[in-house]
Amino acid sequence: MRVSGKQTKRAVSLLLCLTLLVTMMALALTVRAEEADEIASTAADSITYDSSKELADTSAAGDYIYCKNTAGWSTVYAYMWNKASDGNANAGWPGVKMTNVSGNIWRYQLSTNALDMIIFSENGSNQTGNMEYPGAGYIYDNSSKQWSVYEVQPTTVTPTTVTPTTVTPTTPQPTSGSDTGKTYVYCENEAGWSTVTAYMWISGTETNNASWPGKAMTNIGGNTWRYEVTNSKWDMIIFSNNGADQTSNLNFPGKNAYWFNKTKVWDVYDTNPLRIDSFETDTESPVYDGVAVTLSAAAEGENQSTVYYKFSIKNSSGTTTVLKDFNTANSVQWIPQTAGAYTLIYDFKDAKGNTNNRTKSFVVEDGSSVVAPFIKTVTPFGGDIPNNQNTNIIVSAGGGKTGTNLLFYKYTIKNPSGEIVNTPYYTKNTSYTFKPTVLGLYTATVDVQGSDNKTVQRSYILNSVGSVAPTDPPATEPPVQPTQAATQPPTQPKPTDPPVVPTEPVGTVTLGDADDDGDVTILDVTYIQRYDANIPLPSPLNERNADVDGDEDVTIIDATYIQRLIAGIIKKFPAQS
Repeated sequence: MRVSGKQTKRAVSLLLCLTLLVTMMALALTVRAEEADEIASTAADSITYDSSKELADTSAAGDYIYCKNTAGWSTVYAYMWNKASDGNANAGWPGVKMTNVSGNIWRYQLSTNALDMIIFSENGSNQTGNMEYPGAGYIYDNSSKQWSVYEVQPTTVTPTTVTPTTVTPTTPQPTSGSDTGKTYVYCENEAGWSTVTAYMWISGTETNNASWPGKAMTNIGGNTWRYEVTNSKWDMIIFSNNGADQTSNLNFPGKNAYWFNKTKVWDVYDTNPLRIDSFETDTESPVYDGVAVTLSAAAEGENQSTVYYKFSIKNSSGTTTVLKDFNTANSVQWIPQTAGAYTLIYDFKDAKGNTNNRTKSFVVEDGSSVVAPFIKTVTPFGGDIPNNQNTNIIVSAGGGKTGTNLLFYKYTIKNPSGEIVNTPYYTKNTSYTFKPTVLGLYTATVDVQGSDNKTVQRSYILNSVGSVAPTDPPATEPPVQPTQAATQPPTQPKPTDPPVVPTEPVGTVTLGDADDDGDVTILDVTYIQRYDANIPLPSPLNERNADVDGDEDVTIIDATYIQRLIAGIIKKFPAQS
């Protein structure tokens, strides 16, 4: 049958329409996939979950599992394993900390498809039961205890006015040479895009740098791409793979802003010969007042020259306090005593005379009425301890404002072989003494529990060595507030392990000999601790011997006095005065 010219044109037209329709559907799926992985990048993304959806969102790069933290847990962990082999866990209990991406939504990306079981927990305390992992894109509500589909709304190509996000780079550094005075934006193309484009506009207007997908950026070496920002009013940007893979609407932070298109974070493109590798805190903001925060940094000096570090804080009133002045130590501990907004200041200089700096915002909240317990400080919090000598662990904690308002403490000590070398039990005592007997790394785990059984746990690595170098005390902003009761033993062990200390008898009483074995040792301290915590004793407590402060009551204070006598801090008990 002969086909007319008009029929041929109609057929070709229909084919082109079908091709265009398929292309538009593929682009929409690509935008949806990128948006699912972009939740943490901007507060403008619309996030919902809908149990009526039939399919989970599995188009994002990698497998994501979500938890809606309606139960108000302080942090959310995901522990996953393989049911068939009862192994291949994603980490030791309680698993991996999930990322808070928006409001009460937390997310975790799996690195393997072999895990099919999951437990969500509040860092190991409040927890779900063993649950089957339903697959990528599902969300679990830890209050209603229901799974449903997590639905991420796709982004649109047309830019929209968005509320500025809090994700901003640190203080930009000027570029050198002929680039001085120009404004550039950079993209580290870790995602392997073939062409990186920058679409920029003024929020609330249609003013842009070019039609979608914007201007092609210039590869200046390696994975780094650059685009000159010629309009100072452009405050929004979308990076894309020439219009295909793309970010959501991002706030442009300013000169030398550096976007990483795989990890999806802003940084600063720095040409300073003193290169900063990292500046961080061991605890994420916000924290409660009294919680120890360790500031640390790393940098490379020009031609490998020595780098010196300075750490400071600035409060909301503009008062700056130096925590540690310039020296080679690249960390310092800060114990904030007052709630408020702070700026952490990291200063660097090298032996060649180059200087650099970074800042980080940090929030401290009032913990005076917090229900869940939290650990403020642990001394020692790491480092070297003397072998064959007593090490005293002292804990300061807060929270637990419910029920009886009491906090209970448990100490677990593991030797370098991973064996537990003590008998852990809960007590009201805020300190614990143990003696390392071998060289190597000990693990001290501290559990703090409130009267409603909510528990927080932290572990510390202590290196048992032959001798210990002196360390600087943690820094606090003035005025310095005491973090321990006056009756606590010292934080540093004595140079030598004192022998068993005989005490002066008072009539027929041997003060300090709580277990009535004829000697005053650390066992007497443990006896009083167990007695005070209502834990059964192998033999009756000698209350006359145990009452070393002479107040006719056996308490933790008596145990503390015995510790101080054994350590040589005091020469006699208050009852002997």
